[in-house]
Amino acid sequence: MANEIVHRGNSELAGKSMTNQNHPEKHAKKAAKQVAKHAAKKHAAKKHAKKAEKHLGAKNAALTQTVEHRDDLVAAFHHIQRAAVVISLMEKGTGEDLRDLLKRGVKLYERALEEGAGDRKALRAIGVLRAAEHLSLAGLYAARQKHRQKVAAPEPKWLKDFIAETDRRLEKIEGLERGKGPDLHPVSVELLRQAEDADHDAHLAYELAMAADSLCFALENGL
Repeated sequence: MANEIVHRGNSELAGKSMTNQNHPEKHAKKAAKQVAKHAAKKHAAKKHAKKAEKHLGAKNAALTQTVEHRDDLVAAFHHIQRAAVVISLMEKGTGEDLRDLLKRGVKLYERALEEGAGDRKALRAIGVLRAAEHLSLAGLYAARQKHRQKVAAPEPKWLKDFIAETDRRLEKIEGLERGKGPDLHPVSVELLRQAEDADHDAHLAYELAMAADSLCFALENGL
């Protein structure tokens, strides 16, 4: 049996060899056609792979942007709640400017929530709401100074550098035209001045400087 298979295989190979020798041009054309077909398939596969990779990259970028936007909104939401609960502890008839700033930040947050990803409105909301939170803490702290803990503050050198850097940032964006936040630039400058004057009270200076930095952040993002 084995000998027959070998003999048959040798006969078939010999027949094919003879056929190829008898029609070399036909065989060459067939081989060339197969090579071209294989190359076309390979090119199509590469093209499809590149297209899929491009689509996946765009999809991942969009997903990343959406996740970052959602994280920004979560941060803004918590600034709202913290500012609101601190403001609620203030006496009636006080802190009207602060309450207005909170309302303003809430409107920015609601717009960002409605319009979805790919917008800077969430960052503007974060800046305004973070400022409202720090200012509410500063106001409550100033009104409740009798509860202040009598402990020494650490060296506040970093705060001086922070104030100076925020001041430089505010100078850089001073001349920009604004639709909704032109009044907040001078407020930020004034908060920095108050922070510098409050160097005798490290915590109050910290809250004021952070509020100024937060408003500067919102202005830098197009408020």
